[in-house]
Amino acid sequence: MEKSRGTFGGPSADPVRNFERWKKNYAKRKDRLRQQRQKQKRPAWEVEKEGIARLQQSYSQINANEVVRFSDFPLSKKTLKGLQEAQYRMVTEIQRQTIGLALQGKDVLGAAKTGSGKTLAFIVPALEILYRQQWTPMDGLGVLIISPTRELAYQTFEVLRKVGKNHEFSAGLIIGGKDLKQESERIHNINILICTPGRLLQHMDETSYFHACNLQMLILDEADRILDMGFADTMNAIIENLPETRQTLLFSATQTKSVKDLARLSLKDPEYIWVHEKAKFSTPATLEQNYVVCELHQKINMLYSFLRSHLNKKSIVFFASCKEVQYLFRVFCRLRPGLPILALHGKQQQMKRMEVYTDFVRKKSAVLFATDLAARGLDFPAVNWVIQFDCPEDANTYIHRVGRTARYKEGGEALLVLLSSEEKGMMQQLSQKKVPINNIKINPEKLVDIQKKMQSFLAQDQELKERAQRCFVSYLRSVYLMKNKEVFDVFKLPIAEYALSLGLAVAPRVRFLQKLQKKTPENEALFSETAVLGGDEDIALSSKDSETEDDASQTQTETEEEPIAVKGSEAERLQFFEEGDSDDDDAKDLDVLTVKRRNVFGLEPGEKARTGKYLPCLFLHVYRKPQI
Repeated sequence: MEKSRGTFGGPSADPVRNFERWKKNYAKRKDRLRQQRQKQKRPAWEVEKEGIARLQQSYSQINANEVVRFSDFPLSKKTLKGLQEAQYRMVTEIQRQTIGLALQGKDVLGAAKTGSGKTLAFIVPALEILYRQQWTPMDGLGVLIISPTRELAYQTFEVLRKVGKNHEFSAGLIIGGKDLKQESERIHNINILICTPGRLLQHMDETSYFHACNLQMLILDEADRILDMGFADTMNAIIENLPETRQTLLFSATQTKSVKDLARLSLKDPEYIWVHEKAKFSTPATLEQNYVVCELHQKINMLYSFLRSHLNKKSIVFFASCKEVQYLFRVFCRLRPGLPILALHGKQQQMKRMEVYTDFVRKKSAVLFATDLAARGLDFPAVNWVIQFDCPEDANTYIHRVGRTARYKEGGEALLVLLSSEEKGMMQQLSQKKVPINNIKINPEKLVDIQKKMQSFLAQDQELKERAQRCFVSYLRSVYLMKNKEVFDVFKLPIAEYALSLGLAVAPRVRFLQKLQKKTPENEALFSETAVLGGDEDIALSSKDSETEDDASQTQTETEEEPIAVKGSEAERLQFFEEGDSDDDDAKDLDVLTVKRRNVFGLEPGEKARTGKYLPCLFLHVYRKPQI
């Protein structure tokens, strides 16, 4: 029988078998197309949820030793894009070790040198934890970041805006300046809140619908500084109102007893990270450090001569008190050394402080007169010199001051100005802290004497003369209230010569030293020679800006939030105020608050924390979708 032929002469295919094969292929194509259409119709949130799940699985596989760039971490595309646009690519040591642990949900207690990039070490995990949980404004507060000073909180907020601008979270900053009611209307929709301790506690007490029951992460930046400023009782109350299931990141430059107590209260089985614990030096290798011994009455001449010879540099000059900054800023503006002069201290209104901060950041050459308000955490780009006009309280303060330069592997120089009575004790402290510093000499031929010009200014301006008198008293008090009497001895100061260097013809009367003189007869001869107590000229103070000379008054030697507690038998009986600056405080009158407090920091019964008075607070920005 002859076989049937196909169209092209070959054997014809079995029509039944051919149809079954076609039907099978058609079914496969149909299923494939249906799956493609379903995939295309899937909502974006479902696709994003799968990506988040993959990120979450990869967190546990992080090997910090292999991380060199931020792209080596399993971060979301939105965070990576923000980091790249903000020019953050390479990770620092503290970032390399902290981010990996934080992404795995662990509590972290971290410490690192100044300028090592601690801000990004907690900003990145904060963004990722909210992205991973698809946080929305309806979910309320997810991340709380507490900073010791308003300037540091503002700086942190700016970094968050840059890095997190591709996310859809809302963020708020509370640092002082606006009405509490305006903040209360918006604070309940904030996902990431950056604030100082006092204002946060006030909202917990007075804003009825503000709560932190959904809080996922608590971040304490510069924890040692927070406690140094007298916020121990405030932090007790804040932590008492936070959920225990949260994750906590705590960053502290020094491990004091109070910080350890705070860590025990806040952290659960934390990972301890101290990236420079075994380092040879406690300051950056790119920082060149020198000190000079200068007589007290020559310090202002030396500073003016230095600025005249560094006109194209960007410098920060640290002083011991606000009144020194106020007076010398005005004097140097009149002397016109040849470069812009700015002043930053705690007695300024908040908006003025923000203006000074941003202005100094933008300038290529300028000098900033500042108190220790600017010594912690603030990142001023391209600072060439840090000059410590007044001796720091201790080696830790020195390290934080010089940390304003030589940041992120850049170079910088630091100059410490010491009196002969301060040299031995301070050098011992710096040696113990592994600070390499060299001694240099002053060339007397290069010094410019400006004393007569200052005397002329004061003779023509009564207000400036009063400021000079306040500066005089303020400096003496700051020296007297220092704890380390081996370094700071007010009775060794040539007080009459110091008054002349400020432009004063006669040393003003200082009443608290007069009381001390009565109790220490051995100092009577010294002070009779300097005429500081017997001068004909007393300090004339206006009602607006007056010194409190009462026996029970206090001195606020720190510039930001709280008066510093004074230790020692004599100092416990005598406390002094420089001037009423309640207009700029952030955490006073805590006695009126109703939040339950737990005594974690060992305060004796009846002993109150150093507190201040609440003031209206500035809610700078609330960024809703699609920006931070």
